[in-house]
Amino acid sequence: MIRIAVCEDEPLFLERLTGMVQGILDKHQIASRLETFVNGAALLAKEAFDILLLDIVMEPCSGMELAKRLRRRGDEGKIIFITSYERYAVEAYDVQAYHYLVKPVNLKKLEELLLNCCSSLEREREQSIAVRQGTAVRRIPFSEIRYLEVQNRKIYLHTAGETISFYRSLEDLEFVLPDVFLKCHRSYIVNLSRVISYDKQDVRLDNEESIPLSKRRRGMFELAFMRYLKESGDIF
Repeated sequence: MIRIAVCEDEPLFLERLTGMVQGILDKHQIASRLETFVNGAALLAKEAFDILLLDIVMEPCSGMELAKRLRRRGDEGKIIFITSYERYAVEAYDVQAYHYLVKPVNLKKLEELLLNCCSSLEREREQSIAVRQGTAVRRIPFSEIRYLEVQNRKIYLHTAGETISFYRSLEDLEFVLPDVFLKCHRSYIVNLSRVISYDKQDVRLDNEESIPLSKRRRGMFELAFMRYLKESGDIF
């Protein structure tokens, strides 16, 4: 399900643009939920959207300011600006906008952008995990994750640059993560591509950090790690 927001303070244009978007979604049978907003405050009160179509010239909060607020709180949705002036195009890149459309909106161009956004989201979802933090949702690529651990019912996801905490069970994550991730301890899941070596008690990662390897899971870990090395071509 893809969540899409359209924010436009001119009712007639909001209705027209929403109809165009809904027509495209219906035409391509895209599972989605479309919501409309007449101002930025109403949109900010909602949880994160996957795709946002924002009019730049709005009062009291412009689409550009709205996009900055969304980015500051951690929203990573794909933003398409709607504008009457091409001069905003450069500024749009400051908030990592996906694209912008000049009024009157061309249906063919809108369809192309929406389909590209949906395809990009699908690829991202296949290669990442969604982490909810307040009203924001972040997608963390699997390749960036070193390991995950649980402490007091809270998950701590470790990457090269940060540790991200959220609420979820380790058991649930086992079904979401690809085969390159393995539970090496009742409280730890490790990314095998980040493993340098291991012994009877610990797994050493590529940043010299060590995490525990339980006696109960040692045999399973050894088999999985050897299989990973063979499949990746690191051992013959």
